[in-house]
Amino acid sequence: MQLPKQIIASLREKFSQLTLSQWMYLLAFLLLLVHADQDIEQDSELWWVGAIAGVGLIRELWHVFNRIWEHTLGKGLILVLYAATANFALAISALKINVITGIEPGPFVFTLGFATLIMLPFWLLMSSIMFFSVALVAGNLWLVIGVLLRPFGVKVKIHWEDKTFVIITMILRLVLIPYVIMSIFFMAVPYAQQIELFAQPIAMFKKASSQEINEKQQIDDNIVLTESEPEPESSNIKLTLNKRQFSLPVDSQGQIKWLEKIIAGFIYHFETYPKSACKKLPEQRSLPIDENSILLVTEDNSALGYQFSVGPCIGNYPEVEQPIGSSQ
Repeated sequence: MQLPKQIIASLREKFSQLTLSQWMYLLAFLLLLVHADQDIEQDSELWWVGAIAGVGLIRELWHVFNRIWEHTLGKGLILVLYAATANFALAISALKINVITGIEPGPFVFTLGFATLIMLPFWLLMSSIMFFSVALVAGNLWLVIGVLLRPFGVKVKIHWEDKTFVIITMILRLVLIPYVIMSIFFMAVPYAQQIELFAQPIAMFKKASSQEINEKQQIDDNIVLTESEPEPESSNIKLTLNKRQFSLPVDSQGQIKWLEKIIAGFIYHFETYPKSACKKLPEQRSLPIDENSILLVTEDNSALGYQFSVGPCIGNYPEVEQPIGSSQ
C-alpha cells in the first residue's frame, strides 16, 4: 500500500509542474483519442483538436519570440522578416488594384495604402507562423540532442520551460502540429481566396476540369484505391490527414470577391473626384493618369458594382460667347 501512495504522490507532484501549454497538449490529445475510432461526419471536432493544441503552441511561440527579441541579431531577423512581408503585401496590393482597374497602380496613392492595410495582417500571420514554426522545430531538435548527450555527461542548455514529461511533451508536439496547421489552414482559406493576382480568377483550390477528371479516371481504372460507396458530387475538395477526410471550399466560378468590392468602392468614393478639368459625364468620377489620359469610374449593376475605363483628357474649357461686332 505504501508503494502506490508514493507513486500517486510522485505523479501528483509532476502534474502540478505542468505548464499551460502541456495541459493544452494533453487535452487536445485526449480529444483526439476520443474520436479515434469514430466516424466523424463533420470536421469541427478535429478543428477543436488543432485549436486547443494551437493555444499551447502560440504560447510557446510567444516565449520563442521573446527569447529571440532579447538579442540584437534576433531583433534584426524579426525586423527584416516583417519588412519583407510588408513589401510583399504592398506588391500584391498593387497587382490587385491592377486587376480591378485595368491600369497601373501608380495614380492610386490612397488605395494602395488601404489595400496593403487590408492584406498585411494575413501575410504577417503566415510569415510569423512559418518563421516561428521553424524555430519550434529547431527547439525540439535541440531538445533531442540534449537528451542524447545527457548519458555522456554533456549538459546542453534547453530553452524550454518544461520541467516534467519533457520527452512525452515533445512527442505530443510532433503529433499535434499537423492538426494545428490544418486548423490554421481552414481559417486562412476564406481570406486567402479573396487574394487574386491575375485577370483570370485563381483561387487556392478549384474544381478539376472535365479533361483532368477523364485523365484521372483512366489512370484509376487500373488501380483500386478504396472500396467505399461512391459519394455524391460535391463542390468541395477532400483532403486526408491521418486517415481522416477534410472538406475545403473551392472557387469553381471565379465570382467577384468581397475584397475586390471593398477596394473598388474605396477607389470610387475616396480616390476619384466628382469634378475634373477634363470633360466627362456628370455620373462619372475621374482620376488623372497622365497629361493626356484619365480614369473614369461609373457605378453600374455589374457584380463588381463599378465600371472602370480610360479616356482622353479633353480640356473642360467654358464656352465663352464672343461679343457681337468683334473682329474675327
